[in-house]
Amino acid sequence: MAEQTFRSPGFFEQEIDLAAKKVDPQGIPAGVIGTAKQGPAFVPVTVGSFADFETKFGTLDSDRFGPYAVREFLKNRQSVTFLRVLGAGSNETTAHFENTRKFGTVHNAGFSITGTIAPRSPDPAYGGGGHTGVVQFICADHDAVTNEGFGYRTYSDNDSINSVNSMRLVRGVVLMATGTKLELLHATSSYQTTYFPGMKNSCVPGKIDGSSLVDADKYFKIVLSSSAAGGFASDEGKVGLKILSASLDPNSAQYIGNILNTDPRKFQEEEHLLYLDLPVEHEIAPVRVAANTHTIALMSGSENKAGVQTNGSGCFLSLFGNFNTRYTTPKTTSFISQPYGAKEYDLFHFETLSDGSDANSKYKISIANLRASTDSGDKFGTFEVQVRAFSDTDTNIQILERYPNLNLNPDSDRYIARVIGDKKVQYDFDQIQKSERRLVVQGKFPNLSQRIRVRMNGSLEAGEVPADAIPFGFRGLPGLKTSDSMTDITTTALTDRNSNAIGDTQALRLTSEGLVSNAALDLSGSLLPPVPYRFKVTRGQVAATGLKGQPGTDERVDNRFYWGVRFERIPRSTTDTNGILNTNTSNIPNPLIKTYTKFQGISKLDTLLSGAGADLQHNNKFSLSRVAFMNMGTTLAGLFTEFTGSARDHMKGACYIRNGAPDKNTYTITDNTQKRYTLASLVHTSSVVFNRFTPFAKYSTHFHGGFDGLNILDKDSELFRDRAFSSDANGKAVENTNPDIGIGVSTANPMGQGRLANANASVHRAIDIMTDPISTNINVLAIPGVRDPFVTDHAIDKIEDYGMAVYVMDTLKYGENGLRLYDDSPERVVVRDTAEKFTNRAIDSSYTATFFPDVFINDPVNNKTVKVPASVAALGTLGFNDRVSFPWFAPAGFNRGGLDFVVNVETRLSADDRDVLYDARVNPIATFPRNGFVIFGQKTLQQAKSALDRINVRRLLLEVKRQVVRVADRILFEPNTPQTRATFVGRVTPLLSVIQAQAGIEQFKVVMDNTNNTSADVESNRLNGRIIVVPTRAVEFIAIDFIITNSGVQFE
Repeated sequence: MAEQTFRSPGFFEQEIDLAAKKVDPQGIPAGVIGTAKQGPAFVPVTVGSFADFETKFGTLDSDRFGPYAVREFLKNRQSVTFLRVLGAGSNETTAHFENTRKFGTVHNAGFSITGTIAPRSPDPAYGGGGHTGVVQFICADHDAVTNEGFGYRTYSDNDSINSVNSMRLVRGVVLMATGTKLELLHATSSYQTTYFPGMKNSCVPGKIDGSSLVDADKYFKIVLSSSAAGGFASDEGKVGLKILSASLDPNSAQYIGNILNTDPRKFQEEEHLLYLDLPVEHEIAPVRVAANTHTIALMSGSENKAGVQTNGSGCFLSLFGNFNTRYTTPKTTSFISQPYGAKEYDLFHFETLSDGSDANSKYKISIANLRASTDSGDKFGTFEVQVRAFSDTDTNIQILERYPNLNLNPDSDRYIARVIGDKKVQYDFDQIQKSERRLVVQGKFPNLSQRIRVRMNGSLEAGEVPADAIPFGFRGLPGLKTSDSMTDITTTALTDRNSNAIGDTQALRLTSEGLVSNAALDLSGSLLPPVPYRFKVTRGQVAATGLKGQPGTDERVDNRFYWGVRFERIPRSTTDTNGILNTNTSNIPNPLIKTYTKFQGISKLDTLLSGAGADLQHNNKFSLSRVAFMNMGTTLAGLFTEFTGSARDHMKGACYIRNGAPDKNTYTITDNTQKRYTLASLVHTSSVVFNRFTPFAKYSTHFHGGFDGLNILDKDSELFRDRAFSSDANGKAVENTNPDIGIGVSTANPMGQGRLANANASVHRAIDIMTDPISTNINVLAIPGVRDPFVTDHAIDKIEDYGMAVYVMDTLKYGENGLRLYDDSPERVVVRDTAEKFTNRAIDSSYTATFFPDVFINDPVNNKTVKVPASVAALGTLGFNDRVSFPWFAPAGFNRGGLDFVVNVETRLSADDRDVLYDARVNPIATFPRNGFVIFGQKTLQQAKSALDRINVRRLLLEVKRQVVRVADRILFEPNTPQTRATFVGRVTPLLSVIQAQAGIEQFKVVMDNTNNTSADVESNRLNGRIIVVPTRAVEFIAIDFIITNSGVQFE
């Protein structure tokens, strides 16, 4: 569906139409379980068209089979229930659930970078040493440029920075493969075997050719050292080494983000991943250079213990690599009110409707048009929420959704939760008792937004927040906590406005082995860079003198700019030599913000900032109360004489003072002894005066923290491809063996083994949900591409318990000598071995059918031909069959089994092949020269020969059972009397007569009388019934026994 966008700033009277143009689902849906690019996870969602599916879950993707199955079925029908799978882990024991509760970890979910806890023994050839396979931090000492203190005071107004002439910052977080580590060299050094190991953990930046240093030429060397030896690289003649010329200047071609691997899918090949690229604009704070001073260093987590104790090693060396948790949902930090004295109230935060990482950097949130109430009888102010494209800029804005005139009054029609929606459906994985695990619903109001929901703070709905509160800012980002001191010097603790220590100087979180200089040791206090906030809402150069934000002679106000997170970088020095004084002229995205949207770790493991720490480190809490004017005063009464000009006049000198501490009474901020009024001063003094500034009372922030719960370092595991489920040779769920994916140092499989592997356990949960009659109503189940018995056996058991659908199963494929083949295996499939192996599984179920081989279809979205599992073809055929006939007709043969959307098959079947497969109860997809590709069989996997070994008969009985349920639902709680029985028979008989007239059954009989209802049944208000049917062209009758009680219908 096309998105409605607003590309120009200003006020829009007409709210956008949020009603999605969707096709209402009709008929009983097919159920499809699979992966998708986006959308809610583990929640069954029914759609009526593929366009609706694309809106919720994304479009076709050759790495994901589920969307293809949905599309083929919806070509002919108007209802599919799709359940998206992410990494849910495999908590099973009490200890697993307790670890989740205490530490946030989930058994076998996500991934962990554990590495060697003890340093590797020095390599006699290369002087090795050092931890391998761990998380490594590239840290550097920076020096703010001269005019940073006037034009963009990110560091000058920062309580976590001890000196703008020596700022210790983390510039990269690198995940290392098992047996691999990073090392550093001076720009002109070669890798020497005589170096003490620590010499390669820090360096002096310099010019590569050794000539006199120019500011932009601050190079150094990164050495990737691998135990894979010659199979990895052999730079400078050193086996196992890859040596790269590097820079920390984002403008450089040798910048670390350009030379290191940033693609998780190349982790095993490159043996590292630059997971967090933390660019600091060279035009603001270049790397500091001093003679013979090591200003760049390599760190890893220390062996000090975290504030929580986990099972096994609780030291930071391993904890910084712990991503072993379930999928999460992107969210903003909490929005806060204007200050009341020293208190700011938490109001709400936003989440995306899509779970996992995909939505982290899709949207931003802007709060705009803040207005204080001028009605003494209604204190609630109003504001607007804008959902914007993450990649837009303030001068080229793209508003995807907007919600004007919202308020925080729960009784109002414009209450933010009522207008946007706050409902969330999610599966409760963490109940120890399986029977208690189910879908739960939170929130009161349906989600009218197509992209976000709002989560209200309990204190607001409890009436504990002042009625005149409006969203004035947001809490600090819970990023990686690399120093307990929360300043860039480990010996100096951060304090709050009352001089209370927030930081701690007792222990190091980061350290470097074998340090050879005090300068390198100092870098152990390095912090992630501050979140950049807009300093002024003007164009033109700010004055390089006077108070903070002193207007320049050519400076002019531009009300297109939003306060809050600055999504653009400052102008590059190549385009503006003094861009630090004219920061708002650039539209180039700042990649640091996208980095900060990523999942950084598990908060319960004490690796992330939280609470006051997240707010105070780098003064990352944002509030409009820190927007200070050039108007001075010591009382609120004096404000009226100060603000006599236009809002535009006053905004010219307004700036954001990052570490400003508003006075508890006047909300002024002290700047060089001057008391500057702020937007908080205005809102607490006069609503009329404050509302004059409504066009400038706006700010933006981003989402963060969405995680898929998958091992992103292995493509099979990330996409839940068939290797991820398999414990066979070359599978990724093998038992007692590490499948050599570059993580883990023991022989145990880091992704879990067998049925407890992340892939298997997650799809198990999805099957449980999809076959819960309280949650879904489906008549077909498909899990395209999932073939392993760990999953398919469970699906068979659950579909039989469900009793209202057939399961279209994909079967395993085998090559020469019985070798298990996977979707990406180049070997040829051997039909006879595949059929024989399948027969040996001895499956016996009339609720399950399987087809062979895989097929090729056209992908019109990506303009290519893709191979998809046979279940995709079968699902398309079932949809076509039900459109042109009825479920009790055979979905096979030239009339209803033709596959006009199939362009080829993986294996062309001979007549003998078809016979072998059919004998094994595998329905062949045959090839005929004049008739193309055809499903040429309709067997179920029932072993006994009867009518129920045919798909159409099983589907007939499912339809009969559905008719019984529909009628029975109308007589629940009625007494077991002859009249009630007659009512049931009278209602069911015409329905069965229709099926009979449509060639579904030859004969039928409904029995519900004294012959199968005893006096005891009458006393317990239990109705017993039996329907006997003779399917068309069958020689036997089939009896369906059922019981109707107050809780519903139970089939025997």
